[in-house]
Amino acid sequence: MKTKTYSIVILVLLFVQKVHKANGDCLYDEHLEQCSCSLLDLTNFRTILPCIQATSFEFNGGTHIDPKDFAAQDIKLIIDSISLSLAKISFVNMVLSEDFLAAFIYTMSQVPVDLLSFENTTFVDQPFGINMMRFPPRILALQFINTSSNPLIKRPSAFDRFGSWMSMLRTLIVKESQLRHVPCDISVRFQALSTLELSENFLADDEVSSMFCNGAFPKLQTLKLSSNNFSNYETLCQAVSKYNQLRHLDLSRNDFSAIPNSSCEWQPSLRHLNLSNTGLEQVGISLPPNCEVLDLSLNRIEFLNISLPALKELYLSYNRLSTLSSIGHIPLLQILAVDGNPMKMLQVSEIQSFKHLGSFKGDNIPYTCSCSFIKEMKEMANSNFTVQQWPDGYTCDSPESVRSKPINDVNHSLFECHTQLLTAVICIGMLLLCVSIVICFVKICRSNKTRSHCMETGNLNNP
Repeated sequence: MKTKTYSIVILVLLFVQKVHKANGDCLYDEHLEQCSCSLLDLTNFRTILPCIQATSFEFNGGTHIDPKDFAAQDIKLIIDSISLSLAKISFVNMVLSEDFLAAFIYTMSQVPVDLLSFENTTFVDQPFGINMMRFPPRILALQFINTSSNPLIKRPSAFDRFGSWMSMLRTLIVKESQLRHVPCDISVRFQALSTLELSENFLADDEVSSMFCNGAFPKLQTLKLSSNNFSNYETLCQAVSKYNQLRHLDLSRNDFSAIPNSSCEWQPSLRHLNLSNTGLEQVGISLPPNCEVLDLSLNRIEFLNISLPALKELYLSYNRLSTLSSIGHIPLLQILAVDGNPMKMLQVSEIQSFKHLGSFKGDNIPYTCSCSFIKEMKEMANSNFTVQQWPDGYTCDSPESVRSKPINDVNHSLFECHTQLLTAVICIGMLLLCVSIVICFVKICRSNKTRSHCMETGNLNNP
């Protein structure tokens, strides 16, 4: 541990030998084991002292164009003689030349780094001046968030400078970076990539065939394309369905509202599909046959009838479902979320019909709080069954007497729960009372007539 600590100190001190001086200190977050600095602030041992135990570094602010500002040779001599690894190195709020980036990666080529990240960074167009063929960096993941650079199109030669590194990279994340196009001759370089995220960009249907051309991303397991300009589910499915190792696919926040029924068939490997907030009104599209997690939240689905024998988690939050009676054949379902749907009635027996279900989320629904429903919901919530957001998220919409009242606080009276039965009993009682009165009245009348007749007869016999 001491060797690693001193190595980090020496490494960073050498790194800043040729960086211009400025005032400021590094800040060390003990909980995150992260050191936050400005490259221009790292000028002496005092500034780096708080960071001797850091496993990640964040360099914030500044413009760095000339790679000569980087003390590459001195750092390399130290790195070659020590064993050092870092969880993350990030550049935030910077302007960097691609030459400077190449110099940095070249210098750090012998340091294992889990993630190299660039956030709110602008890259200026400078040709790569360092050939990295002999020293592929030991960086496993590369991340760009809200970055800008010249378009990738017609620039594959720039990537030649990185040699075999691209073919060994495991994770690539490019988010919020106005990405519009990934040429095929760049895609095919990522031969070991298992995770690719290109969310919150401007990718569209006409770029799919180029980005996922033959030979591109052959080891792909996780693909996230959320919040782009995709609208043709069939085209996207045809391009991606060839990946026989793909397990997780996120297509959320695209617009598939105008898609026809799809006949595209997914690979058996796909287990997790996210189609939330995609404008779906029905599920006539093809679904992965071995899907275990399906997210259809935030759509406009009114009716659902699917058959997914392996499905374990189904998210249907904020759709237009009015009942659960016809969801379909899902025998292994364990987690079900239907919160935010306009269901007036919810039969607890429908929920309990899923034999393996252990977690249910049904808050923010306008429930009609009948006596039987109140009783069954309370019994389910008090059992080993997990009812998420209980009790605060479950309120009554009707009848009027309990509107907006939490279900857990509703205690109907005997008359409210058995109104019809008690009304029938009262009516029968009143009917019997009326019959009894009539019978009594008839008897009294008959008794009075008999007495009158006797009196009249007596009077006739006694003139």
